Order: sequence, then C-alpha cells, then structure tokens
Amino acid sequence: MKSLRTRMTVLLILVILLGAAGGVLALAVQSWLFVPVGRQGIFEITPGRSLRGVSREMVSAGYAGNAMALELYGRYNGFAGRLQAGRYLIEANQTPVQILSRIVSGDAVFDELTITIPEGWSVTDIEEYLERLGLFPLAEFQSAVVMQDAYREFSILSDLDNDTILDGYLFPDTYRIFSNSTPQSIIRRMIANLESRMPTDTREVLEAQGRSLHELLTLASIVQAESSVEDMRDVAGVFMKRLEHRIPLESDATVNYVLGTSKLQPTFADTAVEHPYNTYENYGLPPGPIGNPGLDAILASLYPADNPYYFFLHRPDGRIVLSRTFAEHLENKRRYLD
Repeated sequence: MKSLRTRMTVLLILVILLGAAGGVLALAVQSWLFVPVGRQGIFEITPGRSLRGVSREMVSAGYAGNAMALELYGRYNGFAGRLQAGRYLIEANQTPVQILSRIVSGDAVFDELTITIPEGWSVTDIEEYLERLGLFPLAEFQSAVVMQDAYREFSILSDLDNDTILDGYLFPDTYRIFSNSTPQSIIRRMIANLESRMPTDTREVLEAQGRSLHELLTLASIVQAESSVEDMRDVAGVFMKRLEHRIPLESDATVNYVLGTSKLQPTFADTAVEHPYNTYENYGLPPGPIGNPGLDAILASLYPADNPYYFFLHRPDGRIVLSRTFAEHLENKRRYLD
C-alpha cells in the first residue's frame, strides 16, 4: 500500500512538472513568435534562400527570437519553398510570424521609410542607425558625410574645407527615406533643412559678436548635450563668459565625446585625457561640433542669457544648478553630488 502511494505521488509530481514545463515552453514560443519585434528596418531576402536560412537571418537581424521555432512554424504552415526575394519594410508593431507571412506573400514593396534623428546625435550615431535599419553600409555613409564639392552650393557650408566631417550640420528631424535614396541625397536634405531653419539674421548677429557659424554650431552642440531646453540659454551664457575670460569650458560632454561614454560626472583621469576635444585640457571651443544640435540649442547659443554665472553642474535628477563663484560651485558639488 505504501509502495502504491509512493508511486502515485511520484506520478503526480511528474505530471505537475510536465505541465509546468509545457507552460514555460508555451510562454517561450509566444515571446519568440508572436510578440512585436519593436524595431523598424529593411530586411532583404536574396533569391534561393531557404526557410532555415531566412529564419536564422531574422534572428540575427533582431526580427525573431528563436530560429528553430520560426522554422518549425513555417514548415507547419507550408512556407518552405515559397519565400520570395526582395527588400521588406519591417515595422516595429509586426511579429516574427507576420514578417514571415509577408515574405511568403511577396509584399516586398519598399517605397519609403520614416526615420527620426534625435537632437544631439553625432554623425557616428546616425551612420550606425542607418546601417542597423539596413539602408546603407557604414563605410558608404562615412564616405558621403564629409565636406565635398557636391555640397558646395549650400552657403551654410561655405567656410568648411573638403573632407571636414559634417557633424553639427545635419539637422535632427523626422525624414521620409525613399527606395532610391542615397547617403548623399539624405545628407543634402539634412543640410538644406538646417539652412532653412536658421534665423535670417544669423550671419549679421555672429559678425557683431565676432563669431563664426562653425563656432556657433560647435557651442550649440555642447549646449545640446549639457542641458534641457529650459536651461539652454543660461548654460550658453556660462560658456560664453568662460570663453570671453579665457577660462576652460570644462564641459563633461566633450570628455564623454572623446571617450565614447555618457557619465554624469567624469573622473579626474577622464578629464586629463589628451585630446583636442577635451575642454578641460584645452582653452576655447573644440575644433568642431560634438553632435548635431536642434534649433533650441542653436538659438540659445546665438542669443545666450546675460547672467552672472560662471559654473554649473547637473544634479542626479538632471536639473542644472548654477553658481557665480568657484567656492559656491564646490559647495553645490558637496551638496548635490558627494
């Protein structure tokens, strides 16, 4: 009797475990196949690709969670041998099985794609983003995003030498990219957008201030990285006074740019790195923009606040704390950062 109860207990435990395992597997399959991919891009299928190969490529591109599960789903639904070559526009709300069904149906019409370039993104950020979308290889965009004769018609670029990287001149915005777009055509649209957004009296204002357009965009890129919209004019005012009095800008954003980091407060070793863009070690502005500023940062840098501050810091919540003197700045550091 005791032996029978033991066997029944073991059997019951096995049933529970199998049920639990089945539940876990069901949840895994759900996440692998039926959850939206959450990213937009272009997925290209070359002629002759097998279901297994396409399933693996979808996982590699981030459009599916498990190649075997997707392949089994495709075979069960008779998709093997029916995949059609082409360039497919993938939307963030589509699931892996929906994408696979589109590849079977041949819905490969890629007429246009909407992309958004955030304010502050550098040229490197943009070219990596476009490559992730499947639009252009990194090297192809890199060769197009330097000053060249093809862009000489833009007056906003008139002061730039050939081969100057166009950081700062690619206006952050939402753009419609068409199937026949090239890196050069997209860059031209971004430059033209910047040129059209600049105030008509920009050159006159800068001449009166003794500044160049390149210096304005360089400062604006730092202001963009260092402050929220409501603080931009004050931060620009701090930087302008430091420039006028030959005080190093000591911008953490330039150190992060040099090191490829995003620290709220770089270390002493970080700020001591030797690099032309390190504004702790070098007086004045860096050689060029550290990113592509939006219109708010450009206007704040063109018309900075006339305030009494020479220092500022970022609180952990992102808010700016301004200081008139170094002693006041140290006290604010002790209060908010130490």
